[in-house]
Amino acid sequence: MRAFIATAVLLALVAVATAPVASATTSEPDWTDDGYFESPSRSDDAPDDAAPPDRPSAVLDGDGVTMSSDRSLATGLQAAPAGNRIVGSAIAAGGTAVVSGGALTKLASVTDRTATRIGGADRYATAIGLSATHFPDGAAEVWLATGENFPDGITASAIAGAHRGPVLLTRTASLPASVAAELVRLAPTRVWVVGGTGVVSDGVVATVRRTLPGATVARVAGQDRYATAAAIAKTFVASSDVVFVASGQNFPDALSTGPAAARRKAPTLLVTATAVPAATEAQLRRLHPTTVYVIGGSGVVSDGVMSRIRNITGGSASRVSGADRFATASAVADRFFTPTTPSLIVANAFSFADGVTAGAVAGTLASPLVLADGRSTPPRVTVDAARRVSWWLPSEGRVLRYTVVAHPDDEFSAWSLLGARDARRYDVIIVLTTGESSSYCDGDPVSNQWMSQQYLPQPQPTGEQYSDRCKTHRMDSWREFMRRAGFTGTAPPESLVGGPQTFGGRTIPVPLARSASGATVEAGSYQLSIGADHAVVAFDMGLLTADEVLWAILTTRGLAERFPTQVEGDVVGAGFYNDGSSGYSNTSADHKAVYTLLGSVDLGLPGSQYSPVGHAQSARAFGATVANYCGFMCHPAAPSPFRGSMGRFEYAYGWLANGYWPPGEFDQRAGFSRYQSFAKWF
Repeated sequence: MRAFIATAVLLALVAVATAPVASATTSEPDWTDDGYFESPSRSDDAPDDAAPPDRPSAVLDGDGVTMSSDRSLATGLQAAPAGNRIVGSAIAAGGTAVVSGGALTKLASVTDRTATRIGGADRYATAIGLSATHFPDGAAEVWLATGENFPDGITASAIAGAHRGPVLLTRTASLPASVAAELVRLAPTRVWVVGGTGVVSDGVVATVRRTLPGATVARVAGQDRYATAAAIAKTFVASSDVVFVASGQNFPDALSTGPAAARRKAPTLLVTATAVPAATEAQLRRLHPTTVYVIGGSGVVSDGVMSRIRNITGGSASRVSGADRFATASAVADRFFTPTTPSLIVANAFSFADGVTAGAVAGTLASPLVLADGRSTPPRVTVDAARRVSWWLPSEGRVLRYTVVAHPDDEFSAWSLLGARDARRYDVIIVLTTGESSSYCDGDPVSNQWMSQQYLPQPQPTGEQYSDRCKTHRMDSWREFMRRAGFTGTAPPESLVGGPQTFGGRTIPVPLARSASGATVEAGSYQLSIGADHAVVAFDMGLLTADEVLWAILTTRGLAERFPTQVEGDVVGAGFYNDGSSGYSNTSADHKAVYTLLGSVDLGLPGSQYSPVGHAQSARAFGATVANYCGFMCHPAAPSPFRGSMGRFEYAYGWLANGYWPPGEFDQRAGFSRYQSFAKWF
């Protein structure tokens, strides 16, 4: 009797049982010269002992990713079809010298966005271009700051974004004629001149008044940059539960703060690395926020300053930072923006001016600002953050995401995406095999020193390859893991049988598999179970070919009318594949079949197609971090920071690795790493 043990997968899953785990983070490793690790980029960025971000934060100087219209696996990152998969604009602020054409093109492709550049001959012209493009009908309020230094413009950008107005730049001693012309076009009723006479002279203010005789022109300023930021907060923010704080001594970490603060209608205040200036303290006491977000590592805003902020407000102070300026901007995008943002704004990390004016536009568009430089390859953390805020999601309702799992336990290699649940997404898990060909099924009893803490196959010994007992044990573990990971509430499974499929004008036959007796049989039977938030389609196809993976996906897509939504989005492969020279190598034939199919056949969905790959593999396009990784992979035998109570994955699947799967940051065994990299194909 053939046993499609996948039926057991879907029986009466119960509420989530989360194991208590230790929670910890660790500094990211330095990159080596061979390209597997990448070195921190700038001497003025946060030091190595800065508080680590919630995600890897190295800077990509070059990872071998190439652009090509040829959709082959060898070419890596692919350009999306012009009329498909577009979720908004990727806007470069400034010319090609500050955000290169190659970097913009790659960011637009990997984020499924239309590349747009707004730049001028200088910073004043770029600010005018941003204003003209995003405020075509004028603006009621305009903020005018010096283009010769950063602090006043950065703190003004948050307020301008919240009030849906532009920031224009001026020289200290004279108002450029082009800026005066833009003021006339905007026809504001009020112009706010930010900063004292040392940064924007009284002569400039007089010129603005002559240019706009019907407008109110008011200066908002203090005796220094800290007091000016405080004056802006006092003028525009009557109350706020949230305040953003950044360094007033250097601009990189503060650049991305404006759009995030604008979203919360919160002010940005400035501090030094070691002290809270009196003007800043006065505003913190006045506003009395429950949360202060400190942007930047401990090298730019010390832990002592954070402690002082807590004492002043009586609330919490939370650091949002990365190992460098690129990673800090990415961490801000991760923390304060959710998919799908209307736009993605990209500015140069080493020149403040375009970022100041772009920050106000980003705030108006409710979009993050990420950082790049003049090189043709964007920083890796920038790509990753940009992709995360660009998931294809419908403007209303829900979208189907298909996750294609090669073997039970391989789902974890896509968990950084699969586990990021979103109310607008309906997950469809496609399990292709029962893992019955596993070398772990050798007929020997399971024995390891952590047996008493783990879910183990019973009764022992386990079955041999292709046996019904092996299938049972693999799928029992899969069922237990998914239950503990929160995939509960599906209806009892129903058995269905699929027939041949047609795709691209050719017939895709029913797959073949090996029975328990060793005979070759058709593998058309599968199990379907549907829940409110996800569905599982469980096949029993044995060794896989790319056509068999295609058949399973097509069969599943044919079930769409059974799901709560019929709007299709992304396809995510689960089965780590790495044939590169760096990292953990995995060239399993089944994994390769999933990788090959998703990388060579455009399924034509509105979303994109992804496969988990090695961290340094040329096809890698972006990455993501598994939320609560310790909850999955912590283990009593693990090194710090992963030592702790048994995680869900270790509990369910420990028997497949003698009781312990080593956890870690990148390219861990079988792809069960905290940070997971993906190829993006179509």
